[in-house]
Amino acid sequence: MTSLSSSEQSDTDDVRWASVDARTWEARCGSHVIGTVVFGSRYIVRLRHGDLAGSHTSLESAKAQLEAWVRWQSGPPGEL
Repeated sequence: MTSLSSSEQSDTDDVRWASVDARTWEARCGSHVIGTVVFGSRYIVRLRHGDLAGSHTSLESAKAQLEAWVRWQSGPPGEL
């Protein structure tokens, strides 16, 4: 799997989604594209370098997987 660089980690607070076309959605953190979801017979999640990350029956599940991956790459939350 591809990891986020340290310069991108500061941008992971908010994943923004954009519809590229009728079957493709792009996830961005700051100015960086972090992955895509493409619909075929299922919703396929790919990381920014094309690594296959998952396959889902709903767009919501596919998006949730990519958002969870971003949180995981950002590391554990700071201590209170």
